[in-house]
Amino acid sequence: MECIMRMMRVLVAATLFALGISSTSATSESYSIGPGDKLELRVLEWQPLENRVVEWESMRAELAVDSDGMVSVPFIGQVEARFLSPMELSTAISERLQQRFAVASSIDASVQVMTYQPVYITGSVGSPGEYPFRPGLTAAQLIAQAARRSSELDLRDILNREGTIDLLNLERKRLAIRRAMLQASIEDRDSLSLPQGLDPAALDSDMVDGENEVLRLRQERRARELAALDNQIELLQSELDALIESAAAQQRLLESAQREYDNVQSLAEGGLAIGARVAESERNLILSGSQVLNISTAILEARQEISLAEAEKVALRDREWMEDMRELQKVESELERVLTTLKTQQRIAVAETGMSLSEQELGGAEEALTVTITRQGRTGTRELSGEQTVLAPGDVVHVDAPAMRATRLLDGTGAPSQ
Repeated sequence: MECIMRMMRVLVAATLFALGISSTSATSESYSIGPGDKLELRVLEWQPLENRVVEWESMRAELAVDSDGMVSVPFIGQVEARFLSPMELSTAISERLQQRFAVASSIDASVQVMTYQPVYITGSVGSPGEYPFRPGLTAAQLIAQAARRSSELDLRDILNREGTIDLLNLERKRLAIRRAMLQASIEDRDSLSLPQGLDPAALDSDMVDGENEVLRLRQERRARELAALDNQIELLQSELDALIESAAAQQRLLESAQREYDNVQSLAEGGLAIGARVAESERNLILSGSQVLNISTAILEARQEISLAEAEKVALRDREWMEDMRELQKVESELERVLTTLKTQQRIAVAETGMSLSEQELGGAEEALTVTITRQGRTGTRELSGEQTVLAPGDVVHVDAPAMRATRLLDGTGAPSQ
């Protein structure tokens, strides 16, 4: 029985070879599958009664290895592929299919790598990032793809980059000082405090003096507006005091008119007063009452205007505080953007002026590149070194090169060094 099964497998293998989908190549034996790989799956069944091999068309699929190292196989679901060779994965899928369908005939799966997972490069190169893998790729060849040779650097690019960094630094200082001024305004201080992290000697004194002058003018404007409201309140209070005194005098007149009216009424009832006198005392009483009412109304209006002026003082402070806070938020947002852009420009400048591809360009063996390769395998992570190392899919290459000033890249004529 074992002999028959071996014969079946030999026939299936021969059929796979004839179809051009053999999984027994040197690459398949040694390569470890990893995330990012794209695989081709084909399944064949040996049918002994018909003495032929049949391909399962419904099982033909392209398998993508996900970030967890798994592939989704039709009919059997998730299968772990990470760190397996294509042959080992083929065997695992074959066994799962044999169990899933419980057939007596021989089932053989073939897995081939269609697209390898990429390789990565970081460090002192012009274009770090992800690059496609090809068999036989060395670290030196990958560096040659990713790095921008120093002889290719344009002096104008370098000067433009330095100018951009200088402008960003100037803008960073300006925004930091403006933020300090707004914080001083919010805290009602007479002068701003120098921003932390900035060297006072490196700051433009005119810039600091200018923001202090802006702070002084803002405070003077606020003081004038508050003083105007205080003067208005003082005038209203004087008017109120006068109205209160007038109201007291008018109240006395009203009481006198009331007594006179009461006396005239008593005399009239006794026939001792004529009707004209009664009418006149009544008019005097009504006039005094009307004047008391008018003065009381004026007192209420004066008090209301004083309350409105007091509320305006509070509202003035609140409005200026809110305006300062809104402007501070804008300045901080702009400062964050400038800082992020500045860091990016500085990193680009380092990449442009601090990389090299050969000892000749660096001027000696003592300044050669340091190349470190990190490789993930089924036994763990390994670190390799050397520019001539043959890479495997998924390798991460890190390049360190001595930093060089832009002037080192130029010869005496000002042209890029060759």
